[in-house]
Amino acid sequence: MNAYNRFAYYYDDVYEKLDYTLWLDFIEPYLNPSSSILDLACGSGTLAILLSLKNYTVEGLDLSESIIEIAKEKAKMNHLYIPFYVGDMTSFSLDKTYDVITCFFDSVNFLKTKEDIQNLFSSVHQHLNPNGIFIFDIFSKALLEEYKHHHYKRKYPTHSIKWTTKKVDSSTLKHSIHIKEGKLKLEETYFEYYHPLESLAFPGFEVVKMSGDFNEDFQAEDERILIVLKKTL
Repeated sequence: MNAYNRFAYYYDDVYEKLDYTLWLDFIEPYLNPSSSILDLACGSGTLAILLSLKNYTVEGLDLSESIIEIAKEKAKMNHLYIPFYVGDMTSFSLDKTYDVITCFFDSVNFLKTKEDIQNLFSSVHQHLNPNGIFIFDIFSKALLEEYKHHHYKRKYPTHSIKWTTKKVDSSTLKHSIHIKEGKLKLEETYFEYYHPLESLAFPGFEVVKMSGDFNEDFQAEDERILIVLKKTL
């Protein structure tokens, strides 16, 4: 998994194209005013902040200490108190449970092995209340093929970002992000792994919904698969 230690400061620029309202609108039907929410791999806290601004009780967890510090500062700027934790989503232990847990923006695809994914599901299961909901997304085969050669460049007043993505084998994407600010040059490399739906198992959960690209169902051409699970055991 990627801890984003060196370029946490640039995280929101790198991911500025994300339309967080799509995820917000998708999860709201599974929330009520009293819902307690944990956002795993929360990054700089944008989704958690949007939920808090809508008066939901939300907390966040991410592997990167640097990016959690940024999330805390962003919450303060919005006059919000949101508990943010540094932790591994496959083995976290918070000594509390939640009504809803989320894990978005390809974060599950950072996990390489089936064992890693099952450890994630096990940790989530332990932290959900009875009948609790787990909502996450993964990328599809269609997106894997689209991003086998992908380039993105963006210039800002103080710095520039170049992001390239390359398919290095049948299931692996290599991301290389280059950031230049004056004489400072940063390069971050990380990998994502394609996991076919048929390879995933959800012990202790039942599937409530499976959506492609935020639609009502999933089609082969859809790039993002969103899955809603309900804790049953």
